[in-house]
Amino acid sequence: MDQHPIPRQITTFEFKLVGFLTIKQFVYLVIFVALGLAIYGLTPIPVLNVMLGVLTASIGAAFAFIPINDRPMEVWIKNLIKRLVSPTQYSFQKQNKPVHFLQDSVLASNPHQVTAHIDSRKKLSNYLGKNVQAETTKKQSINDLLSNPISFFGKKPPAQQPITKRQVVITSPNHPFLTGTVKNHKLTPIGAILIYVKKTVDAEPIRILKSNAHGVFLSYNPLPQGEYFFEVKDPKGTYIFDTMKVKIENEKNNPIEILSKELI
Repeated sequence: MDQHPIPRQITTFEFKLVGFLTIKQFVYLVIFVALGLAIYGLTPIPVLNVMLGVLTASIGAAFAFIPINDRPMEVWIKNLIKRLVSPTQYSFQKQNKPVHFLQDSVLASNPHQVTAHIDSRKKLSNYLGKNVQAETTKKQSINDLLSNPISFFGKKPPAQQPITKRQVVITSPNHPFLTGTVKNHKLTPIGAILIYVKKTVDAEPIRILKSNAHGVFLSYNPLPQGEYFFEVKDPKGTYIFDTMKVKIENEKNNPIEILSKELI
């Protein structure tokens, strides 16, 4: 073998057994030259028979002596036919069934965590209430001294009219004012879902709630009595919800259950 400066395809190397031809080249020439002679003899038109015979013999010579990118023409034709008949689009079909213990799984809430959360809220409310009461008493004493400086010298100040305070409905920190759950069509709780509470559909939200990992959302701050629109959105875009119209009472509101409407 002669050495070449450029690497050649050596996996398909064939020895020359018939003169300077390999067996495959010799077979191509014999077959196509024979076909060219047969076409030349069977075609009655003088000029056409010469053209068809020469064209057939030339095809055999091309198969035998003209490689493209070190590959014979038969390989290119074989690959072309394979690509033409092979599919160009593939579809995936899921065959494996999901694991049985992952089907219809429901997350159970931990009562200890819920109790600890309620106790923390109660202690925080009591602490803030004491601070507000002490600060109010101190401010009231300063205002009385500035408005009636005579009382500082021992004289009895005149009686003041009692101030009527507006009553505000305050719920106990142990019981949320509004509770609810967010679930999918399999009744599995969904977390990280945003609930926008609006007075009308096009109005700005007056409160934004978010469901926890157990699908529960709650609010300790009361709302005025009336009808509200609950617009539910999934930040990830996985679940779709309808806008709900809910009637809110001053107390004893039933838990709200929100279900998604996806089809998959």
